[in-house]
Amino acid sequence: MSTDGGRWPHRGPLADPRDPPVLDQAFDADSLYALRAAVAAHATQAGLPPGRADDLVIAVHELAANAVRHGAGHGRLRVWKSDRALLCEISDDGLPAAPDDATARWRAEPGHGLSLVRQVADQASLRSGPSGTLATISFALGAPGPPFSLDQRHLDGCAVLAVTGSLDLASAARLTDAIAALLAQSEDLRLVVDLSGLTGWDSSGLAALITAQQRISATPAAQMVLAGLPGHLAEHLHEAGLAGRHTLADTTPAAVTILTSPP
Repeated sequence: MSTDGGRWPHRGPLADPRDPPVLDQAFDADSLYALRAAVAAHATQAGLPPGRADDLVIAVHELAANAVRHGAGHGRLRVWKSDRALLCEISDDGLPAAPDDATARWRAEPGHGLSLVRQVADQASLRSGPSGTLATISFALGAPGPPFSLDQRHLDGCAVLAVTGSLDLASAARLTDAIAALLAQSEDLRLVVDLSGLTGWDSSGLAALITAQQRISATPAAQMVLAGLPGHLAEHLHEAGLAGRHTLADTTPAAVTILTSPP
């Protein structure tokens, strides 16, 4: 995530901040628990799946904690809802930062709270000015999609595992278990994970893909390629700094070519 200078991507909100917020709540160090509870209630009421609702609570908590820690010790959360998304603004009411100093106060390096927010939010921005720092995050309210399923087949000596539906808290273990079972059958596994039918994910789903890659990487003869990742999810993977952990291909045939080409 970056400042408005370009390091924290922001493509415009999915909800209109000119409308009255559905939640407008001040917070300080002693009221972060109450803030989390309020966000959880609104996330559930808005229709976010359990995993995404948890992600929103975590993201708001991390940003509010930064506002307390690096601002004036208190701040304000406002939440708007549209038919497309929940939009949250977290302000720290703190002392102004230098124009290029926002990430110095709100640390965005891997392992810090803002790095986590970058991974779970659909859209995010961070900017500082005379009245302090303002963080904005959006979580899309996706239309109901197909139920989660895994379909396994073989193509030119490669195992193809096709994912349909949402990879989330309820389904992530099914993917990791399926890949573990394939690795148990063959240490020289050449695996294509076809994600063209993926409708969305949460932090558990992202963690499942990372865990799968770690297991593949720990088996020297095994290889895995992620194929057909929908554009908006591929963009999110890049923005979250996670794309470099995986080999990506546009289609399953292209992934098979990568896996079967001579080194």
